[in-house]
Amino acid sequence: MVLIVFFAYVLIRCFFIEPNSLVIKKYEIEDNSLQGIRVAFLSDFHLKRREYKKLDKIVNMTNAQNPNVVLLGGDFARGHNIKDTMNPVITAQKLSLINAPTYAVLGENDWWTDGELIAQSLKDSGIRVLDNSAIRIVLKNRYVDIIGLADLTTQQPQISKAFRKTMQPRLVITHNPDIYFDIVNDVNLIFAGHTHGGQFIIPFAKPVYVPSKYGSEFASGVIKKSTNKMVVSRGIGTTGFPVRLNCKPEIVIIDFVKVGSVKYNVKKKRR
Repeated sequence: MVLIVFFAYVLIRCFFIEPNSLVIKKYEIEDNSLQGIRVAFLSDFHLKRREYKKLDKIVNMTNAQNPNVVLLGGDFARGHNIKDTMNPVITAQKLSLINAPTYAVLGENDWWTDGELIAQSLKDSGIRVLDNSAIRIVLKNRYVDIIGLADLTTQQPQISKAFRKTMQPRLVITHNPDIYFDIVNDVNLIFAGHTHGGQFIIPFAKPVYVPSKYGSEFASGVIKKSTNKMVVSRGIGTTGFPVRLNCKPEIVIIDFVKVGSVKYNVKKKRR
């Protein structure tokens, strides 16, 4: 009887509680050139057809953090069939209610569904889609280059093209973190999603599966294995089995602070 109750609790937690327990995950990154700037990073929405209230909650939670800029890491679509995902026009319109300049890249699910429609819907709602391109913006009276790379799975990331005529400080958005070692230019921070943090983590163990050739090393968190730092989000939605265990969905908030003011853990293991 006890085992039945336990397994019932685990199933309820995996399928219903954790997938709907969206949290704010904050990191402080030391960087004098970006000191005082707050960035919100949202990735891997995987929105179902009628998850309007969920998206409203995401927008409201993001606005409550008062970010200076918002970066979107792709996979707005649920999966391969556009009939299974939220109307891209509605998705874009709701995301346009974020009260900060917003820039995006697309993920593999977006392209499998209808990448051109999703990109155009975002553009029509005032959200700039960076496809192997960059934009220079002003944040707190400082120029910052935002660089977006095409999806690694379905498209062709062109790093040299995207970085052309850019300068530091640079913030890079890429859906898939596996391109990390190919970015040889100095950047201030890379933002990636795709992994969902592994989505299912047994206590005291590594994630059961991480869709990265680097495995659990690139599951989530702040990573520094070269001169560049990268933050990988656990994402907002789910893919494959609609479950999460010990891996709550998250909106990532980055606060850039003065060098020497904080200490944070980074994964430093070699490739």
